[in-house]
Amino acid sequence: MFFDVLELATTGFYLRPIATSGEQASHPPLFSQLCFTSLGHTAPDSEDTLNAWIELIHPDDREEFRRHSLKCSDADGSSTPRVYRLRTSDGQYRYTEEKCRIIRNEERDESFRLAVLHDIHDRRLAEQENETRHREMQTILDTIPTLVWFKDRDHRILRVNRAAAESSGLTAEEIEGKLTKDVYPSQGARYQASDLTLLQGEQPVKRVYEVLENRDGDELKMLIDKYIIPAHNEEDERILVVGTDVTEIEEAQEALAKQEAQFRNLFEGSPLGSLLIDSNRKIRLLNSQLMKIYRITPSPNNPIRINELIPEYLLGQITPPTDSLQLKPIANTQIEFETTRGDGTRMRVSLVAAAIEIDGTWMTLATFSDITERHQVSLDLQTKQAELERSNEDLDRFAYIASHDLKAPLRGIMHLVEWIEEDMPPNVGQDVREHLEKLQSQAKRMDTLLNDLLAYARVTRQNDGVEWVDLNQLLPQLFQFMSPPPSMSLELPQSLPNFTTARGPLEQIFRNLFGNAIKHATGGSRVRVTAKVVEGVYQFSIQDDGPGIPDGTHERIFGMFQTLESGSNRRGTGMGLHLVKRLVQVQGGDAWADANESNGATIHFTWPMEAKSHAKAS
Repeated sequence: MFFDVLELATTGFYLRPIATSGEQASHPPLFSQLCFTSLGHTAPDSEDTLNAWIELIHPDDREEFRRHSLKCSDADGSSTPRVYRLRTSDGQYRYTEEKCRIIRNEERDESFRLAVLHDIHDRRLAEQENETRHREMQTILDTIPTLVWFKDRDHRILRVNRAAAESSGLTAEEIEGKLTKDVYPSQGARYQASDLTLLQGEQPVKRVYEVLENRDGDELKMLIDKYIIPAHNEEDERILVVGTDVTEIEEAQEALAKQEAQFRNLFEGSPLGSLLIDSNRKIRLLNSQLMKIYRITPSPNNPIRINELIPEYLLGQITPPTDSLQLKPIANTQIEFETTRGDGTRMRVSLVAAAIEIDGTWMTLATFSDITERHQVSLDLQTKQAELERSNEDLDRFAYIASHDLKAPLRGIMHLVEWIEEDMPPNVGQDVREHLEKLQSQAKRMDTLLNDLLAYARVTRQNDGVEWVDLNQLLPQLFQFMSPPPSMSLELPQSLPNFTTARGPLEQIFRNLFGNAIKHATGGSRVRVTAKVVEGVYQFSIQDDGPGIPDGTHERIFGMFQTLESGSNRRGTGMGLHLVKRLVQVQGGDAWADANESNGATIHFTWPMEAKSHAKAS
């Protein structure tokens, strides 16, 4: 009857004697017919049942069966269930669970291993399906950046995704199965209280701000949502906790707020009046400096309007565009206009506008400067400049006319002196002849002065064309043309510039400097010319070994009618170096002296490397 009950309650069983220590089992296992018929097979003869049974076991499971089911003794018998696969008559394999217990016959001193078989194929497939779904769900959860926890009603964490595990500084295996307070010691009590609130249905948990501290002490700023996952039994209910990490968002918002505060501080602290307007010509922001410039004070009932600040006809030039393709018209636009202050006084304003993008919207940032005084000063300067130019023109014209027209009566005086000398009787006294000679000498000096003055007046009146000049050929010719004494020589470098320039003024400069050197020459003297490039211009130097220039007179010698000689020793008019400096200045250069009283004098001047002509109508 015992075996009949087993046949009814299971899908089969087998009974195997257990060998005593040092002995072999006396009988093979006894299999019930149901072991085979439940699989669709015919039960074999009793002597073949074990081999037939082993043939039905899946090849991958046979070694496990032999190790645990056939070789156990009384000492190592176990009640742990074993699972293996058995082949059915259609060639398929089904999962079977084998549960064992040891049966002892005290009278005969025998022990048997009773193995009861159960078909668990459907249950095992369901478990595998659940495991597959669990893995798939875990994979999905691990791919999302949101933090996810599943907990039971006792606050035990059942499952977490990768983001939740990483945020805590632990692995999923270290978290799952633990209470919330064990994973988050300093915050767990508060979290569990929130769970109870949710379970009791007193208040839903939605977008609650929390600062989550992980094992390393780092803080994550979170928004927490909690939901109840219903079940048939209340005890099986689960709590779903979803956390959104807003740390970066909050940091970005803080940075944005800081930038906005900095912008507002810079905007308000600007020494210029500043205005921010949108594409609808609405004032978004203006600073106090702008109100000071316009002398206006807004009020809730009387706000500042854009047309009070900018004339209507100019608004189109600074209105911001609706998209970046229209930016060009107002890029760094600069406008000047006349307007009226709040107190009725007139002023001139300089406005600079630029398009800027704020929160995806294009606006115009306009800065205002009150240039009323500067504009008036500019007008006054223009007037004075025009007056100065007219005065200079008048002076130049006067010098030209005076020097030109005075030469005619001077020539007449010189001719009269010559005629008087010719008509004088031989017995005229020596004093009279000396007086006539002095008169002739002064007339010639006056003629030289008028020639120099005429040359000076022509400096800004002449129209000098440019042409190719080779100083290697020009300077020796000019020097010989000046008729230097035989004892004087000209020293030139191996190579001098040859370039296109205003030939006439350059020749005049070298003639004057050569003449000055010849005039002060001593026996065996020489004139040395050098040239070099300094900061993009030519620098020429003419050195002589004459008496030199005393200290303190280096600037004075370039003055009009200035000479270091006096009285009867005066051999020049004092216009030579002044004319040199004037000619150089017209070309944009400068001239200066470098000399002392014992080693002669050196005159330097700069000259443009690129052609420049001066032209002015007479």
